[in-house]
Amino acid sequence: MLFRVNTIVVAVCFLLLLMPQSFAEAATHVEVSVDQLNIRSAPGTTSQIVGTITKSTRLAIIAQQKEWTQVKLANGKTGWVLNKYVKMLDIPQIKYVKSNVDMLNVRAEPNTTAQILQIIDKNGVFLQVKKQGEWVQLKLSDKANGWVNARYVTETAAPAPKPTATPTPTVPVTPKPPVTGNGQPLGTIVLPEGYEVYVEPNILSNAIGQLNGGTTINHYGYANGWYKVSFNGSYAYIFKPVVQAEPGQELPTDLPSTQNPGAGQAEASIRILNADTNLRVGPGTDYNVVGTVQPGQVYPIVQTVGDWYVIRLADQSTAYIASWVVESVQPAGHPTPGSNSSGVGYNSGMVGNEKVYIYHTHNRESWRNVASNTKGTSVDDPVTNITLVGKRLGELLQTSGIQTMVNRDDFAQKLAEQKKSFSMSYTESYKAVSAAASTSPNLQYFFDIHRDSDEPRSTVALTINGKTYSRILFVIGTANPSYLENKKLAENLHARLEALYPGLSRGIILKGTNEGNGVYNQSISDGALLLEFGGTNNTLDECYNTAEAFANVFINYMLESQIAIK
Repeated sequence: MLFRVNTIVVAVCFLLLLMPQSFAEAATHVEVSVDQLNIRSAPGTTSQIVGTITKSTRLAIIAQQKEWTQVKLANGKTGWVLNKYVKMLDIPQIKYVKSNVDMLNVRAEPNTTAQILQIIDKNGVFLQVKKQGEWVQLKLSDKANGWVNARYVTETAAPAPKPTATPTPTVPVTPKPPVTGNGQPLGTIVLPEGYEVYVEPNILSNAIGQLNGGTTINHYGYANGWYKVSFNGSYAYIFKPVVQAEPGQELPTDLPSTQNPGAGQAEASIRILNADTNLRVGPGTDYNVVGTVQPGQVYPIVQTVGDWYVIRLADQSTAYIASWVVESVQPAGHPTPGSNSSGVGYNSGMVGNEKVYIYHTHNRESWRNVASNTKGTSVDDPVTNITLVGKRLGELLQTSGIQTMVNRDDFAQKLAEQKKSFSMSYTESYKAVSAAASTSPNLQYFFDIHRDSDEPRSTVALTINGKTYSRILFVIGTANPSYLENKKLAENLHARLEALYPGLSRGIILKGTNEGNGVYNQSISDGALLLEFGGTNNTLDECYNTAEAFANVFINYMLESQIAIK
């Protein structure tokens, strides 16, 4: 009898081993494990290909059928992938909970004898970090977690964001339509920040230099957003800087907004992409939040103000919503100019449990030995560029268990499509960064990876034990009010690099608005850094080596941080 029972147990275990992973585990997402994977309209290799996705992209599972899995794409549509080309992931869903008793102890460990950290009541709403047996871990603040017994909490909706003081709206000021001259200056402009100088009024033309913030220059005409200026003895162009009035100077106006459509004219609408998207009283993230909307909801556009829409709600009231967290829905026969028909916005493939976000504001930065564009000050390439380094770093962190999102948006192309200048790069990349922070509340670290300018190899290359690296430089923007916290993280990682790879770090530099952007999107988090991986005279392989070294240091930092918290 005992022999029969043992035989049955062995047989059951053997069958479990033979079961496909998708059935053996309750997977919630897939992650692509090949460089490119076809998405098909139905399960089967002969069905229509409706798209392709790249390696490491993660998509939510809708259904499974034998060797195939149906997934939800970033544009809201669905498709099928072959299981052998993906990894199955069990990713916990984001949950918020609140106490169902008046006084609930929050403890340091999941047991009744652990230290009480605080007591919560029925009014608080907390993010559930994880569940362990009968205990639930809550996020108490940005730096502290605590445990409560699961039977004393109830799942609830996400909390409404805290309102902020409402600033007084300012009218954007832009120049008048084209003006022609006879070689004499037509006026002066003051540059509030640095601007790239181009040989032609086209962002994809060669950049021949830069004008620093605070510079006052003469202009010789304006057309389609471009100023004609004198640069090194010849005419050149900069794109639409903000004008600052001199005493007695008349400010031209051209408000960037579109009014209500006329009677009988079809209205354009927007569709919400993310959960709990904020509605605000004005066109900016500093304005008060007046409510939230949910994915799939559609609202008509009343007006467009810069990067913000004024939409009409069901009760006929209006509110502002950011354009980068929605997709346009045009009436029949009215396509959106320059729109992407797929409806894919920023951060394609993002799941919502990531802790690290990697992106590249200057995504086409390349190296002299491979770049297709090396004219003037440009060393750029649309394919072989710094994004490959970010991809390698993301793969290394992901392999080590650190959930990481690597942004693949082509910010240079997005600027060109909008006829915006290179100096607007951080404004453009912030849209993706902000959208990522809204999608994943667990995000702590934002790494903007660049390569430095034309520095000699003696400055940017280093050989350690026969292996050559591109030296890494930390850049901190002092216009960020909490930049000292970002600087602390940079100092910690710099010290760790020095200990394991002496000389690999070039140190930390502080930059204000007189030297560039000044913030570099670092106000999004105390864990936001700008990292310069070498310069134009390094190679891609040297930057790959540095990505491995930085990943090694950062993984150890994360492990020690978790131990310290526990």
